[in-house]
Amino acid sequence: MSRAAYEIQAVGAVPPRVLEDFPGVTVSLDVARTIIHVDLTDEAELHGVLDALRRGGFTLVDVRRETPFDDPAPSPDSPVPEP
Repeated sequence: MSRAAYEIQAVGAVPPRVLEDFPGVTVSLDVARTIIHVDLTDEAELHGVLDALRRGGFTLVDVRRETPFDDPAPSPDSPVPEP
């Protein structure tokens, strides 16, 4: 797995100390949830962030990989790459 950005949503307000071991994390609070943006080097780091949230007692609402701005979605006319 190559470097990837993720958006993670958790119920409640996640205190910064829960994610202090993960550099580059940005946290924003919504009315009833925390939205976390993080750029990770591999899947093990992703599982580390998710485990830190679980240990903190937070319920995950959503985890999604973000599409980089320089990697546009293919157009419907784009050829499908060969496997």
